[in-house]
Amino acid sequence: MSRAVRDEETGMILVNVLLFVAIASGLVLLMINREELALDQSLRSTDAARALAVARGGETSAIVALRRDLVTSPTIDHQGEDWAKLQERGAKIDGGSFDLAIADAQGRFNINNVREFDASDLMLFRKIALAAGFTEDQAMAAAGLVREYGPVSDLRPLRLAGIDPKVLDRLDTMVTALPGKRTINLNSASPELLGLLFGDQETLDRLLATRRQRGYLTRADFTDAGLSLQPGTSFNSDIFWVHSGVTLGETRQEEAALIVRGIDSQGVPHAAAVERWRNSAIPPEAPAFAPTSR
Repeated sequence: MSRAVRDEETGMILVNVLLFVAIASGLVLLMINREELALDQSLRSTDAARALAVARGGETSAIVALRRDLVTSPTIDHQGEDWAKLQERGAKIDGGSFDLAIADAQGRFNINNVREFDASDLMLFRKIALAAGFTEDQAMAAAGLVREYGPVSDLRPLRLAGIDPKVLDRLDTMVTALPGKRTINLNSASPELLGLLFGDQETLDRLLATRRQRGYLTRADFTDAGLSLQPGTSFNSDIFWVHSGVTLGETRQEEAALIVRGIDSQGVPHAAAVERWRNSAIPPEAPAFAPTSR
């Protein structure tokens, strides 16, 4: 594909995103109910309410793209797909600017998997926790905490358990908290996590080189390399992060959402937000916006 064609496609994606934002934000502004407005007095200001509506419009554009991808490419997800091109930074809108980040949420081990009492999940969490610097007792206590009081919506409760913050920072790079039982997408997992999963670093380095060059890996790549797929891994995802930010005048609103998608019993694809956070409540797992271009 020529550079001109790629640039044209990127431009069309930008136009489509901003069009969705413009249309959806107007609709969402009408739909924001009184109960949600009552949660935060600041939303009673015109700019704040409009900023939240625009942010929700960004979420809507991501939902549409992810639902379309589920139809056109249901067996694989990676950063080279159209949904991943929705990233925006400082896009101009009437009276301000708009930011959008979207990311595969299944590039890390889901700590809520340990609630299923599957031995392989518990063993994998233990392996990851020990690699991050947990003691054996701390790893088992963390798993027990999630089993007893979970599911958890993010990893911040572990920071109240007296564990070294640097150790928890390392854990954050390999572990997340998602609803339900989820696989690790090998196309978005970090090299460190892949190393813990497969162990054969020389072979893994060749696979990582393939992923960097082509953008994704397939089952055939692992078979050809002589590596067996580990339990709880996959090449596709059904949960994604969407992080929207809007600045209007002196007002800044940010919202992050977990989008879950799937196909219902009638064969109809669907995608919807199952959890949302706003402003300072946004968990660290949410993707950061791209750096501002200079």
